Amino acid sequence: MQGRLDELKPLPKQGELFSIIIGYDDVKRIFRMSLASENPVHILLVGPPASAKTLFMLELMKLQRSYFALGSHSTKSGLIDYLFAKRPRHLIIDEIEHMNAKDTTVLLSLMQTGIISETKHGRTRSTQLKTWIFGSCNSSDKLPRPLLSRFLVLRFKRYGYDDFKEISNNVLIMDGIDPELADYVSDIVWGKLNSKDVRDSIKIARLAKSREDVDWLIQTLKNYKR
Repeated sequence: MQGRLDELKPLPKQGELFSIIIGYDDVKRIFRMSLASENPVHILLVGPPASAKTLFMLELMKLQRSYFALGSHSTKSGLIDYLFAKRPRHLIIDEIEHMNAKDTTVLLSLMQTGIISETKHGRTRSTQLKTWIFGSCNSSDKLPRPLLSRFLVLRFKRYGYDDFKEISNNVLIMDGIDPELADYVSDIVWGKLNSKDVRDSIKIARLAKSREDVDWLIQTLKNYKR
């Protein structure tokens, strides 16, 4: 399992967390309520790639003692070694539907009891954690029912043009991109690249220094598109 822990980063203020996300004030409030609760309330966002769920996951990575993992990336050691070593307070899992069976079992135990245990080479180790788990997936159909039942599930729809452009512009400007170029990239990604994914805007904008660069990149991507 791959991820990142940043134990020394400052905790974002309530007004700053999720500030780049347009709308979804009700969802933001639910997340803040979860983060303020005495005991963990786990949240799962379900929706297509071009929705706000990934932006929520990226914002949650700003929290102290957070760990970001991709369910589709596993190692031999898996999730359990990390949990024992780092004891994260916030576990953020994108593509959770692609987690392997071993990590899914560990996650289920953590959500159900807060206890994780492992027996290896005749020796058993166990510990208890207080960890908030936030996940996202394109579809929840493949998730085990016992795991799904332990999440508060919110289902998202795909962004429309106006929302996409506003969010894309905001994300690019916060990434240091010139506002005029950011606006151009957002329009081109939506119109000519036919993409509804803000991550495509970020890729193009980081490579391009001018509108001409944007046009060239879009045309080149089209040439190599399957």
